Amino acid sequence: MKLNKIALSTAALAVTACVLSALCVSLISCSAAGRLGSIKFPSTPVISTEDSVVLVLDPYISIRDQPGENGITVAHGRRGEIFDVVGKKVLIDGKEKTVWIHLKDGWVDERSVSLFSGRDKAQKAAAALE
Repeated sequence: MKLNKIALSTAALAVTACVLSALCVSLISCSAAGRLGSIKFPSTPVISTEDSVVLVLDPYISIRDQPGENGITVAHGRRGEIFDVVGKKVLIDGKEKTVWIHLKDGWVDERSVSLFSGRDKAQKAAAALE
């Protein structure tokens, strides 16, 4: 009889230990979720080669030192010129969203250029502008 009681109490201890372990794991995982903060991503780099160059569509554009209308003009572009794309950034001002294209020399508003997957395609489009 004593062996049966010992076996039963050992089994009960094992079950209790499993229940307590599961409870501890669930408490730890629930409390860790509350400590997670938000994730901030950098401005979007060029992820694919689909938009690797831009063709200037406007007669004359300002290339700015930072995205947005408050950026200082550091260079200029003329209709038909082609520039390499470094990245993109979306600026939100109230309800208006503006996409800015990052070039090697600075930033341009997406509305003044056209994106192309390669320089040869952009050159064909530039020839059609003339």
